[in-house]
Amino acid sequence: MLHPRLVRIHARLWTTASPAWRIRSVSSSHGQSASLPRRRLLPALLLLGLAPVCYTIHLDSAPLDSPVARDDTHDLSLTALIRTYAVYSMCSIPALVDNAPLLLDLSATIPGVRWLAEAFVRATFFKQFVGGDTVQDTLPVLHKLRAANTGTLLAYSVEVDEKEALRAYGPGSRTPLSTPHKHIVQEMLHCVDVVADFEDALEMKQDRKTWVAIKLSALLPDAHALTRLSAHLVATRPPPYSSLGRLPSEHTIPFPGCAHPADLGVLMPTNHQTPPPSTTPDLALTPTDLAALYTLYQDLRRICTQARARGVRIIVDGEYSWCQPAIDALVKGLMREFNKPGEGGVQPLVYGTYQGYLRRTPAQLARDLHDAREGGYALGVKLVRGAYRAYEVAAHESRSLSISPDPIPPVHLTKRETDACYDECVHLMLGAVAKDLGATTGTKTTPPPPPPPPTVGVLFGTHNWKSCDLVLEELVRLGLASKSSGTNPRILIPEPVTARVALAQLYGMCDDLTAHLVALTDTRTGPSSQESPSGHSGSPLVLKYLPYGALAEVMPYLARRAVENRGVLSAGETGGASGGIGQSGQGGARGERRRAARALRRRVWAALGWSNDTTST
Repeated sequence: MLHPRLVRIHARLWTTASPAWRIRSVSSSHGQSASLPRRRLLPALLLLGLAPVCYTIHLDSAPLDSPVARDDTHDLSLTALIRTYAVYSMCSIPALVDNAPLLLDLSATIPGVRWLAEAFVRATFFKQFVGGDTVQDTLPVLHKLRAANTGTLLAYSVEVDEKEALRAYGPGSRTPLSTPHKHIVQEMLHCVDVVADFEDALEMKQDRKTWVAIKLSALLPDAHALTRLSAHLVATRPPPYSSLGRLPSEHTIPFPGCAHPADLGVLMPTNHQTPPPSTTPDLALTPTDLAALYTLYQDLRRICTQARARGVRIIVDGEYSWCQPAIDALVKGLMREFNKPGEGGVQPLVYGTYQGYLRRTPAQLARDLHDAREGGYALGVKLVRGAYRAYEVAAHESRSLSISPDPIPPVHLTKRETDACYDECVHLMLGAVAKDLGATTGTKTTPPPPPPPPTVGVLFGTHNWKSCDLVLEELVRLGLASKSSGTNPRILIPEPVTARVALAQLYGMCDDLTAHLVALTDTRTGPSSQESPSGHSGSPLVLKYLPYGALAEVMPYLARRAVENRGVLSAGETGGASGGIGQSGQGGARGERRRAARALRRRVWAALGWSNDTTST
């Protein structure tokens, strides 16, 4: 049965459209024409044709279980709301998502269709999830986010297409990828300058919250050199940094192990002509590999040197487990050089990514915290759940790309295990932050001025409401934050804490969660307990991961966003087993679609002069 308001809509449409037919029936008595001008009939028929769409939006606008009680869509245009609803509706169709790459490939072979397909993707998925074609194109988005007290993690989103990698490449492949890696290195240097100029113009005295993310596999002529270096490191690391050939115990770290301070010795130029031997010929390092990896490390040092001079943090993204040992080694080498307390500027400067779906992560974090203390450098951590679970399981079962010696995949097999691992890491990292600041458990004291130089920093990347609640609750419990008084208490977080702790969500996703976190917290500039009236007095606590790049370059990223949202949707309201920066805890694509539908309904009701009987999202 139609909703009563929809019945009234049909009645109004009928009233608008029916005179043409009424006049036709009585024209003989009035001497009028047999019909009115068709220009009155066409809009009426169009509105009647849209009625099923309106009814679908009405059904999608049912009340949500989201705990947020504020409207985060008030500043969105009607076009943006329609786009959001359309994008997440398409993510709800498994067959469409799974076959999207094939459909795009086919469209590229048909004259005229390719242009239409690219125009469609640009108007929908690109505008929803990407900041622009160039870093300059993202500046309006950066300004808009900062006006909402939200920082940005900016990423030149060039990545390998996962399905193409599984299909076309194997562990022994020597086929170089077509990525113009040197151009990307120059783009990273340019991005650092643009980000620094943006922050300089803001004249913020607090911690600068526009950071740059980099993906190492895009900076090599052959990304599989990372796999071959990883195989070598896993085979040669001493315990407890690797579990290869050893029984699992509390003294070993599951695959892919943990970076060792001596890992990068193999990349020194003296070894380039005599690569180390390998028991697996397909995974043997070549002189070309060693030279390319050494050049990569020098390029990374150039990027970090410029980032240090300009005060911009560098976040190294996580990748597949068969690349991760090499990435971990390179990141640890950068941290040991650039995260020294006496280096000046922002600290930690370099962050590595730790994936909660990997079974190794709690032990890896504990070991890396220990090594950072022993080595006298700051540990930077981006903690996510992980984005490649399906491919990890497939690669392990087929033995196509995986280099794990274990009988089970390196990832947790259930969402519950991944959630438990993520929560364990949250406790571990915030405990390290409390120790770094000297906070006392169970009190509401603020860190004593002047705060010590940071020796640890953590960015919690998650779309999960429970995980965000856990982070805020732990900040209060550990004395790193306090609650204000009043009917709408907020969580007061002093600047020394926001210099060490941040949360992040992907651009175009979970904007209600982002708005909720910004509204709930007050990042103060000083130790005083007085609440800022604007709530924008300090450095942003929350960031958005904002990719940019030409449409052709970001297509693999957009395909992954669609697959993630489809997977989360099919898993129900608690989210799926994988996620980009973190899994959704409020229904994934379904929740995003319903939020857009509720906002569209409010706009239509307001335009018709009717009151809205739904609670705001």
